[in-house]
Amino acid sequence: MAVPKRRISRSRRGNRRAHDAQPALQLVACSHCGTMIRPHHICPQCGYYRGKQVIVGKTA
Repeated sequence: MAVPKRRISRSRRGNRRAHDAQPALQLVACSHCGTMIRPHHICPQCGYYRGKQVIVGKTA
């Protein structure tokens, strides 16, 4: 079996893993009720999406 010739240093390992972190969650304000929601998702509070009521939300 193939075995690494030399140990990977902490620095090289860290550089390889530099892009593995989770990106920060993007949030926008709902145009109807103003709560912070993910873009292109139905608002769970009011049930609106793109200015139209799609589902019955918690406050509706």
